[in-house]
Amino acid sequence: MCMRLVRIGLVSVLVLCVVLFLGPVFASGGDKGDDFAPDRLLVKFKADADGAAKGKVHARHGGRVIGEIAALGVQVVEVPAGKVKEKVEAYKAEKAVEYVEPDGVAQAVGIPNDPLFEKQWGLNNTGQTGGTPDADIDAPEAWEITSSAPAVKVAILETGIDQDHEDLAAKIAANVNFTTSPTVDDLFGHGTHVAGIAAAYTDNGLGVAGAAYAASLVNVKVLDDTGSGYYSWIASGIIWAADNGAKVINMSLGGRLPSLTLRRAVDYAWAKGAVLVAAAGNSNTTKALYPAYYRNCIAVAATDANDLKASFSNYGKWVDVAAPGVGIWSTLPNHPSVIGNYLGVTSYGLLDGTSMATPHVAGVAALVWATGYGTSNLAVRSRVETTADRIAGSGTYWVYGRVNAYNAVQ
Repeated sequence: MCMRLVRIGLVSVLVLCVVLFLGPVFASGGDKGDDFAPDRLLVKFKADADGAAKGKVHARHGGRVIGEIAALGVQVVEVPAGKVKEKVEAYKAEKAVEYVEPDGVAQAVGIPNDPLFEKQWGLNNTGQTGGTPDADIDAPEAWEITSSAPAVKVAILETGIDQDHEDLAAKIAANVNFTTSPTVDDLFGHGTHVAGIAAAYTDNGLGVAGAAYAASLVNVKVLDDTGSGYYSWIASGIIWAADNGAKVINMSLGGRLPSLTLRRAVDYAWAKGAVLVAAAGNSNTTKALYPAYYRNCIAVAATDANDLKASFSNYGKWVDVAAPGVGIWSTLPNHPSVIGNYLGVTSYGLLDGTSMATPHVAGVAALVWATGYGTSNLAVRSRVETTADRIAGSGTYWVYGRVNAYNAVQ
């Protein structure tokens, strides 16, 4: 007889707000575009120009020296806003000037333009939530090497995935439903949030970024529209995912009852070459949660923005790694759902839980699969675990550490 699965509690207060892409604003009058600042020049005078000559040039053109790159003999000069191109030509005409150019603007490479990315401390922690800078998985650094690939399928065994979400619809490679729900869509909200963390469409100017954003998503509905399901549904979903080419199987779910059937399903998928990742649970206990407890699953605990164990996270020698799981922004259904209705939002929101930590790890595994390290599920799992940052609690709360995507793929 199959036992009903207790879903992992993970809801925290959510406030949805519209956030503009955070970055330097370079609005100007005559000079448009973000390639250079609207009011700064870099001026290099010839070697025989003395201070008086330099001063006269600046005075003629309304320039004010605000800095200097001494080793290069280059002055940083402030000019009237919107007049950069005009002033470049004026300075060029001066015999005392060796060269002049706009003060160009650079952006951090690998930072996507998704409006909510700056809130996703788990991917890139700058201290934006009051946490510790770099207490994150170093996703942008990893993306400079790989963002995974469409051939890498990440199966989300869940309550479903919103079928027409702007950040997910194009990523869904297949849908299957093992529950009694009449739809593969997500009417609860949990699965959509998990899917976005793992592989939301990224750098599209919308919503959030996903850890392995070039990977494909496979929607395997094994929990019903109340967020619960039977082990038989989950076991069937694991087997289906493995048989249909999933490289990574994410299970942000768990039950307290051990099951030979569930364990054998996990072993079946492992033998087929899949990496299985599962949530350790949110009861602040060392007690086992299944399927995470099984040997062929990577069991995942949750950390906060200071790289500390989340207060709710399960822990112990059976837990393999940790990942960000407190205050995690991701996708929510764009239609009514249980979680969305409770929180009063749609499309995007903030949740806590080892359920949120788990898809961070699944994303890292999907990144590794797209590198030269992706030779087998054993190799991928080893890479994910052994390159983790050994933060406080490593060796006690979890075996390895908090996962680091860049370390795993470099």
